[in-house]
Amino acid sequence: MKSDAEKVIINRFGIPKIEGIQREDLILKTNDKNIPGTYEEDYYCNENSFKFCLVKEVDQAPIEPIFSMDFFKAGTAMQSLRKEAPYIRLELLYVHKDSLRKKGIATYYMNKLVQYAKEEGFTQIKIHPNPNADNFKKDKKENTLNKEQLISFYQRFGDKEIKIVIESF
Repeated sequence: MKSDAEKVIINRFGIPKIEGIQREDLILKTNDKNIPGTYEEDYYCNENSFKFCLVKEVDQAPIEPIFSMDFFKAGTAMQSLRKEAPYIRLELLYVHKDSLRKKGIATYYMNKLVQYAKEEGFTQIKIHPNPNADNFKKDKKENTLNKEQLISFYQRFGDKEIKIVIESF
Protein backbone atom coordinates (compact mmCIF):
# COMPACT_ATOMS: atom_id res chain seq x y z
CA MET A 1 0.00 0.00 0.00
CA LYS A 2 1.35 3.41 -0.98
CA SER A 3 1.80 6.15 1.61
CA ASP A 4 0.27 9.60 1.10
CA ALA A 5 3.73 10.95 0.23
CA GLU A 6 4.22 8.28 -2.43
CA LYS A 7 0.79 9.10 -3.87
CA VAL A 8 1.86 12.76 -4.15
CA ILE A 9 4.74 11.78 -6.41
CA ILE A 10 2.80 9.24 -8.44
CA ASN A 11 -0.30 11.40 -8.94
CA ARG A 12 1.14 14.91 -9.09
CA PHE A 13 4.46 14.27 -10.85
CA GLY A 14 3.53 11.33 -13.05
CA ILE A 15 5.36 9.89 -16.01
CA PRO A 16 6.38 11.92 -19.06
CA LYS A 17 6.21 10.82 -22.66
CA ILE A 18 9.69 9.77 -23.73
CA GLU A 19 10.45 9.15 -27.37
CA GLY A 20 11.29 5.50 -28.00
CA ILE A 21 9.96 4.19 -24.65
CA GLN A 22 6.43 2.97 -24.05
CA ARG A 23 4.83 4.68 -21.05
CA GLU A 24 3.49 1.38 -19.76
CA ASP A 25 7.11 0.19 -19.36
CA LEU A 26 7.89 3.10 -17.01
CA ILE A 27 7.25 3.23 -13.28
CA LEU A 28 8.09 5.64 -10.48
CA LYS A 29 10.06 3.93 -7.72
CA THR A 30 9.30 5.81 -4.53
CA ASN A 31 10.77 3.50 -1.89
CA ASP A 32 13.79 1.45 -2.78
CA LYS A 33 17.16 1.06 -1.10
CA ASN A 34 19.09 0.43 -4.29
CA ILE A 35 18.06 0.55 -7.94
CA PRO A 36 20.29 -1.41 -10.34
CA GLY A 37 22.08 0.76 -12.87
CA THR A 38 22.53 3.83 -10.66
CA TYR A 39 24.91 4.81 -7.89
CA GLU A 40 22.11 6.75 -6.19
CA GLU A 41 20.68 5.02 -3.13
CA ASP A 42 17.91 5.27 -0.57
CA TYR A 43 14.88 6.34 -2.57
CA TYR A 44 12.04 7.35 -0.24
CA CYS A 45 8.97 9.53 0.14
CA ASN A 46 7.79 10.97 3.42
CA GLU A 47 5.73 13.98 4.47
CA ASN A 48 8.31 16.65 3.62
CA SER A 49 11.05 14.93 1.66
CA PHE A 50 10.98 13.02 -1.62
CA LYS A 51 13.53 11.05 -3.61
CA PHE A 52 12.20 9.00 -6.48
CA CYS A 53 13.41 7.31 -9.64
CA LEU A 54 11.71 6.80 -12.98
CA VAL A 55 12.72 3.35 -14.22
CA LYS A 56 12.05 1.22 -17.24
CA GLU A 57 10.73 -2.19 -16.26
CA VAL A 58 10.22 -5.51 -17.97
CA ASP A 59 8.00 -8.09 -16.27
CA GLN A 60 7.88 -5.86 -13.15
CA ALA A 61 11.67 -5.95 -12.71
CA PRO A 62 13.59 -2.66 -12.99
CA ILE A 63 16.06 -2.83 -15.84
CA GLU A 64 17.11 0.75 -16.40
CA PRO A 65 17.02 3.93 -14.33
CA ILE A 66 15.88 6.86 -16.46
CA PHE A 67 15.60 9.83 -14.10
CA SER A 68 16.03 10.67 -10.40
CA MET A 69 14.77 13.62 -8.39
CA ASP A 70 15.32 14.55 -4.76
CA PHE A 71 13.74 17.54 -3.02
CA PHE A 72 12.45 18.59 0.38
CA LYS A 73 10.25 21.22 1.96
CA ALA A 74 12.33 23.41 4.26
CA GLY A 75 11.31 23.17 7.91
CA THR A 76 9.22 26.04 9.18
CA ALA A 77 11.18 26.34 12.45
CA MET A 78 14.39 27.05 10.56
CA GLN A 79 12.62 29.48 8.26
CA SER A 80 11.24 31.40 11.23
CA LEU A 81 14.68 31.70 12.80
CA ARG A 82 16.21 32.96 9.57
CA LYS A 83 13.16 35.06 8.67
CA GLU A 84 12.97 33.33 5.29
CA ALA A 85 10.02 32.77 3.01
CA PRO A 86 8.92 29.14 2.65
CA TYR A 87 10.97 27.22 0.09
CA ILE A 88 11.65 23.87 -1.47
CA ARG A 89 15.24 22.73 -1.85
CA LEU A 90 15.99 20.75 -4.99
CA GLU A 91 18.83 18.36 -4.19
CA LEU A 92 18.93 16.26 -7.36
CA LEU A 93 17.49 16.45 -10.87
CA TYR A 94 19.23 13.86 -12.98
CA VAL A 95 18.69 12.04 -16.27
CA HIS A 96 20.76 8.88 -15.89
CA LYS A 97 21.21 7.78 -19.48
CA ASP A 98 23.24 10.17 -21.65
CA SER A 99 21.21 9.32 -24.79
CA LEU A 100 18.02 10.50 -23.01
CA ARG A 101 19.43 13.85 -21.93
CA LYS A 102 18.10 16.99 -23.63
CA LYS A 103 14.84 15.18 -24.48
CA GLY A 104 12.59 17.15 -22.10
CA ILE A 105 12.59 14.76 -19.13
CA ALA A 106 14.23 17.18 -16.66
CA THR A 107 12.08 20.02 -18.02
CA TYR A 108 8.94 17.95 -17.45
CA TYR A 109 9.86 17.30 -13.81
CA MET A 110 10.99 20.88 -13.15
CA ASN A 111 7.62 22.09 -14.41
CA LYS A 112 5.94 19.59 -12.09
CA LEU A 113 8.08 20.79 -9.15
CA VAL A 114 7.19 24.43 -9.82
CA GLN A 115 3.50 23.54 -10.07
CA TYR A 116 3.73 21.51 -6.84
CA ALA A 117 5.53 24.37 -5.05
CA LYS A 118 2.81 26.84 -6.06
CA GLU A 119 0.01 24.49 -5.01
CA GLU A 120 1.69 23.94 -1.63
CA GLY A 121 2.12 27.68 -1.00
CA PHE A 122 5.88 27.96 -1.50
CA THR A 123 7.43 31.05 -3.06
CA GLN A 124 10.97 29.82 -3.68
CA ILE A 125 12.87 26.83 -4.98
CA LYS A 126 16.51 26.82 -3.90
CA ILE A 127 19.05 25.00 -6.03
CA HIS A 128 22.79 24.46 -5.91
CA PRO A 129 23.66 23.40 -9.47
CA ASN A 130 26.81 21.29 -9.44
CA PRO A 131 27.52 19.05 -12.45
CA ASN A 132 30.65 17.80 -10.66
CA ALA A 133 28.93 16.67 -7.45
CA ASP A 134 30.22 13.45 -5.92
CA ASN A 135 27.13 11.48 -6.97
CA PHE A 136 27.98 12.19 -10.64
CA LYS A 137 31.70 11.32 -10.49
CA LYS A 138 31.27 7.78 -11.86
CA ASP A 139 28.80 8.72 -14.59
CA LYS A 140 29.36 9.57 -18.22
CA LYS A 141 29.52 13.29 -18.90
CA GLU A 142 28.27 13.00 -22.47
CA ASN A 143 25.39 15.30 -23.38
CA THR A 144 25.43 17.03 -19.96
CA LEU A 145 25.10 20.69 -19.12
CA ASN A 146 27.98 22.65 -17.60
CA LYS A 147 27.38 24.84 -14.54
CA GLU A 148 26.48 27.97 -16.51
CA GLN A 149 24.04 26.01 -18.68
CA LEU A 150 22.48 24.46 -15.57
CA ILE A 151 21.98 27.88 -14.00
CA SER A 152 20.34 29.12 -17.20
CA PHE A 153 18.15 25.98 -17.34
CA TYR A 154 16.90 26.42 -13.77
CA GLN A 155 16.37 30.17 -13.97
CA ARG A 156 13.88 29.88 -16.81
CA PHE A 157 11.40 28.21 -14.45
CA GLY A 158 11.07 31.25 -12.21
CA ASP A 159 8.10 33.58 -12.53
CA LYS A 160 6.20 36.13 -10.44
CA GLU A 161 4.92 33.39 -8.09
CA ILE A 162 8.05 31.24 -7.75
CA LYS A 163 11.57 32.54 -7.40
CA ILE A 164 14.38 30.22 -8.41
CA VAL A 165 17.27 30.90 -6.03
CA ILE A 166 20.63 29.72 -7.32
CA GLU A 167 22.98 29.07 -4.42
CA SER A 168 26.69 28.50 -4.40
CA PHE A 169 28.68 26.96 -1.58
